Amino acid sequence: MKRKTREELELAMREVQSKMGDFYEKIGTREELTAEELAQEAKFNREVENLEREFRLLNMDDDAAQRAAAKKDDVKKVFREYMMGVSSRREQREILLLPGGGNTTATIEASGAIALDIKEMIPTLHEGLGLPQGLNIVTGVTGNEVYPVSINDVKLEEVGEVVALNDQVVDFAKINVQSNRVGCSIPISRHAIANAAFDLVAFIQTKVTLATRIYLAEKIYTPASGLTGNKGPFAGQTPKTIKLDKNAYANILEAVAEFSDNGFFEGNVCISMSRKTEAYLKALPKVAGAAAGFVVENGLCAGYPYTLSHYVNSKASEGAIVPDPDNEYLEIGYWEWFALQSHDTPSLIIDATSSDVAMKNIVRVIFNSFWSMTDLSIYINGGKPSGQPAVYPSQAFQLYKVDRGNESSSDI
Repeated sequence: MKRKTREELELAMREVQSKMGDFYEKIGTREELTAEELAQEAKFNREVENLEREFRLLNMDDDAAQRAAAKKDDVKKVFREYMMGVSSRREQREILLLPGGGNTTATIEASGAIALDIKEMIPTLHEGLGLPQGLNIVTGVTGNEVYPVSINDVKLEEVGEVVALNDQVVDFAKINVQSNRVGCSIPISRHAIANAAFDLVAFIQTKVTLATRIYLAEKIYTPASGLTGNKGPFAGQTPKTIKLDKNAYANILEAVAEFSDNGFFEGNVCISMSRKTEAYLKALPKVAGAAAGFVVENGLCAGYPYTLSHYVNSKASEGAIVPDPDNEYLEIGYWEWFALQSHDTPSLIIDATSSDVAMKNIVRVIFNSFWSMTDLSIYINGGKPSGQPAVYPSQAFQLYKVDRGNESSSDI
């Protein structure tokens, strides 16, 4: 006899319960039942008991199936843990080929087979990808953005009691945000995917994330001239000179104070430098000949937060950003005046079905995003200072070329 399913049993139980409800409603409050009514009540009770018994048998079958599935999962778990456990265990990284039969002289080496010892993946190394304190990244920006700017103020005049005041003009400007498409396309052989010992597509996705971090760090820190597309606040700047000699501590404080002269009293000052400059300043006393500490100590440079990146010392070569070994730079900025924005929603498409990839037997990972980088300080304080070129310079960011002076001085 075919056993009912759980749904069929539930339906049958509801039908019996409905009939029993009608039966007792018909009887009402009578205490004595007729012989026919007693027989009908007994029939309902037997039907309920039979259904309850079938429910218990069905639950027992479900429990047995769950125990069997759990046991199967336990076997798989043990195998996975053996194969994927502590990476330092040698047997988890080797494919061991054992000779069959009882002939102990028939070794694998004698057969000419090569034993494989698969090591851990060696990653690429990257330095200087941390972003400055005070820089906020805004994502999901849509539409065209415009920043209106008031570029000048008015002055009070002292005039005679009946002398006319001079008219003064309040000027305005606007900063248009220009986004640029940023992306990459990576073809992967299907054969490589099938034979890789790890998730190759997921590995490529992590590379795309790393590429975004590298792109942002390159653009933000580089002082290179001649860049196209997005540019950081130091790109193309004419550097001032800062002496990091025995008076380095005072010189850095004075450089920051110059921003205060332009009205930057509050905000997030952040200094950027290379690790070479950091190492030098860690050993340079604040005050020559005095036990006052060092220019860089406790995670601060002259009391201000700082970031490290080798992109600070870089230049442009054939459109690419490359190291500049001939120059050492220091950068100071108020990063709330720099708008770093990701527009729309970045897309990561894995194309495995188009005719192009099918013909080449590949899978193509395609990444697209739109980024904008906008210096919001170029028009403040009257915009272009007198005597400056037509290009409006940044007023919240300044590039400095490092001059160490006489490093051999006995006063340091």
